[in-house]
Amino acid sequence: MHRRRTAATLAGAAVLAALTATTAPAAVAATTPAAPSATVKTTCGNWAVDILWITACIDVDGTQVNLWGKAYPPSLNWSPQSVLFNFSATAVGQPPITPVDTEAVVPMGGIPVQGMTFNVPCGTQVTGTFGIPAGPWPPSSSSVTVTVPC
Repeated sequence: MHRRRTAATLAGAAVLAALTATTAPAAVAATTPAAPSATVKTTCGNWAVDILWITACIDVDGTQVNLWGKAYPPSLNWSPQSVLFNFSATAVGQPPITPVDTEAVVPMGGIPVQGMTFNVPCGTQVTGTFGIPAGPWPPSSSSVTVTVPC
C-alpha cells in the first residue's frame, strides 16, 4: 500500500513538474507552434482543470500574434485520444477574428496545439481563448490577454 501511494505521489509530482515547465513538450510537428525568434514574447493564461488541463498561450513577434494552447491529461489512466479544441481571439479596435476549431491526439505526456496566427497594429490589446467545446466532455477554456508592444 505504501509503495502505491509513493508511486502515485511521484507520478503526480511528475505531472505537476511538466505543467510548470517553461518549455512546451515535444510533439508531432503538425501541431507544434513554429520555433520562436529571439524577439518573441510568450505569455500563457490560467490553467483550466477538467477532463484535461489546458492553458492558452500567445506568442508575440513584432505585430504577429500566434495563439496556441497546451493540453495535459490530469490522470495516469489517460489513453491517447483525439480531442476537439477551439480557439478564438479578439483585438481591441480591430475587425473580428475568425475562430478556429482543430482536433489533436493528446498523448499521456500532453501536447502543444497550434491555433491561429494573425497580425495587429502595435499597442493593440489581444485576448485569446483556448478551449474544449461541449461534446463528450464538459466544456472548459483558458484565456490570456496581452498588449502588442510598439
